[in-house]
Amino acid sequence: MQQSPAAAGFSIADMPSPPAAVARVVRMASDPDVTAEELGAVVGSDPAFTAELLRTVNSAFYGLKQPITSAPRAVTVLGNRALRNLAICFAVRDSLRTSGFRAVDLEKFWEDAMRRGISARVIARETGAAQADDAFTVSLLQDFGMLAFLRANREEFQHYDRWRTMSPEARRHEEKQRFGLSHDELAEVLGAKWGLPASITDALAKHHECTPTGGARGAAALGRLAHVADLSCWLLAARTQAGVDALHAAMKAEFGVEPEATDKMMEPVASEIEGAAAALGMRVSRQPSFGDIMAEANRALAQMNLSYEDLTARLERALAEREQLTQRLQEANAALERLAYFDPLTGLCNRRRYDALFRDLLLRAALERRTVSLVMVDLDKFKSVNDTYGHAVGDAVLRMTATALVGACHDADIKARLGGEELAVVLPDTDAHAAFAAAESFREAIAAGSVSTPQGFLRVTASFGVATFVGGGTRVEVERLVQVLSDVADKALYESKHAGRNRVTVGGVVR
Repeated sequence: MQQSPAAAGFSIADMPSPPAAVARVVRMASDPDVTAEELGAVVGSDPAFTAELLRTVNSAFYGLKQPITSAPRAVTVLGNRALRNLAICFAVRDSLRTSGFRAVDLEKFWEDAMRRGISARVIARETGAAQADDAFTVSLLQDFGMLAFLRANREEFQHYDRWRTMSPEARRHEEKQRFGLSHDELAEVLGAKWGLPASITDALAKHHECTPTGGARGAAALGRLAHVADLSCWLLAARTQAGVDALHAAMKAEFGVEPEATDKMMEPVASEIEGAAAALGMRVSRQPSFGDIMAEANRALAQMNLSYEDLTARLERALAEREQLTQRLQEANAALERLAYFDPLTGLCNRRRYDALFRDLLLRAALERRTVSLVMVDLDKFKSVNDTYGHAVGDAVLRMTATALVGACHDADIKARLGGEELAVVLPDTDAHAAFAAAESFREAIAAGSVSTPQGFLRVTASFGVATFVGGGTRVEVERLVQVLSDVADKALYESKHAGRNRVTVGGVVR
């Protein structure tokens, strides 16, 4: 099931904001009842935006025969839709200039964004599948969600060079592994914050879910154009035969364009990338021609076919595919195990898994004269957290608490969420004194954590109750023993609450 941005901890506040004047232009230009004169007046009221607009439309990229000297004239010549798309491009560019990213990192991002945008523009122009300006805008924006991830996780930029050469689906899979969701799943957040038209937002959200549409128009066509443009960007970055084959197959499936015609159609992409970047005031490196990319991929393939290494490479690919299938199977099995045994919010054991592990541990401890301690954990005033900040913050608090517990526990300890804000930790081979020390470390770890809220950072505390079992070398009635230990620990927890919270109370020892 696709995870929502909110469930993964992302919100509209995580996305860069469009400049206010540009955002107004985007909203007005999306309204079919707004006239060119009204829109021209709004654009003309912002000297900076007007200057940027005139500089761009008079660049070689637009190829207009007569110079445009006023904002109303630019609106009339371009049309509302093209102006809207150009305003979106300006807004994306300007929002990132003040985002704190290094210039060298932004140059890489813009290079890939331009590769996608121009590829989509060229294909739309040549096939008539959609408006070329719309195709350019969607594909320019389609990876924008990545910036939300990297903005919150700057250290992840070290992987960006590797991500650029991965296939779109492989990279999306890694995003979900690292961040919990992928860039396309943030499309609704992006669309809401930027006031994007529904057709653009839908295309951004579904460009990884597209199937051949036989020339369907609207958001579906824009999504397919963005999907094919993503493959073109992959080919331009990785320069592999796999990229060539993927692009040829997608062009044939969606637009009925044969490989040779595709190669010819994509030839202007390099020069148009450089022209578009210059027009929009973005910095990209010198782009190799599409013909050079194809020749390089073909030479590499020919060399492989004529050498002994070809056989080795094929074997390695087969082994890699087998390993990938094995990994996918393992991942599927692990996912099933997580569903069956682990709490999806915190990643801790669920009640079912906790009961089974606890019973088995107590049976062994009883026969082998070993000691087991139980620590019951309950967050202090958790209801007021939900009432004050909402359940999304409450969930974040539970995730933070679980992380703190796991960090303070040993691997052999059983960490579980029993329900609501009630947690438990079972400590094998741990007497009451050591259990108290462990519970103190849990308490300190939770108290040291924090959760970001619109009102600032929120800190919480928890109360603890400890019970200990000492095995006597005989069999026990394990269900009764579980209940007795739980009652002792619960009673101690209750005493911690009444003694002022944020403390550990040790209950009795059960033999």
